[in-house]
Amino acid sequence: MMAHSAKWELIYMLAQTYALDMLEAVSKKPMRFTDLESNSPNERTRSQRLKDLEDAGLITTISLKTNKRYFVHYTATNKGRQVLQKARELADLA
Repeated sequence: MMAHSAKWELIYMLAQTYALDMLEAVSKKPMRFTDLESNSPNERTRSQRLKDLEDAGLITTISLKTNKRYFVHYTATNKGRQVLQKARELADLA
């Protein structure tokens, strides 16, 4: 990736393929890694975007019980929801 100013780091990360799609999906309801396949079909890309979003504090992991088993789910943080709202406002300007 090309070097850029630290103040734009979040914007560059969100501009990556599938990042906003995945953030939007987990803002609606907690989702497992496999549940996000329709938002990011490539497992490697999906894994990297989840890591990037979590490192930025936009999503977090939670453990939810399904059929007597616990699974890791991803969900948006308050910061993630705020960022998503701002992204929607920008999209509405287009």
